[in-house]
Amino acid sequence: MAKKIGLTPALAGPVRRIAAEHVMNCYVVWKFAENPEGAKHFLVDLIDHFSDVFRKGESYNFPSFPGSLPDLEKRLASDPQADPPDKYRVLATVLDWATNIGFPGYATGAIDEVFNTFVIPTMFARVARDQMSAEAAVRAAEEEIRRIFDRWSRA
Repeated sequence: MAKKIGLTPALAGPVRRIAAEHVMNCYVVWKFAENPEGAKHFLVDLIDHFSDVFRKGESYNFPSFPGSLPDLEKRLASDPQADPPDKYRVLATVLDWATNIGFPGYATGAIDEVFNTFVIPTMFARVARDQMSAEAAVRAAEEEIRRIFDRWSRA
């Protein structure tokens, strides 16, 4: 089955291609970390050795800093784990069109909750199933999003 699954870049919109990632890494060292210098050193080493990280992660984690994996396109064009080996070639430009959940704003706790509680897909599903009119579904989604953001603003 995996051989039959194809990939495509984000679809072109009126301005550009753009898609939100379902998983995006964010590296931080907390103020209360027990070993902040060690944590910082780990992050520097992670970026400095991202070529190994990418290989051992079997092409799953893409670089936060494109310069840390200058041969990304070449690797994706001939991935020994892929079938066919160039299956993931389409992802060579992913860093140009992938962005965080919440774009053009920041990823926040509120945005994460809206995403992970499926507010937007539920809005579309209610209309597709004839459970609500489009207008009512948008209002319900807006109310839920406002409730989530209000709660997070008090946190």
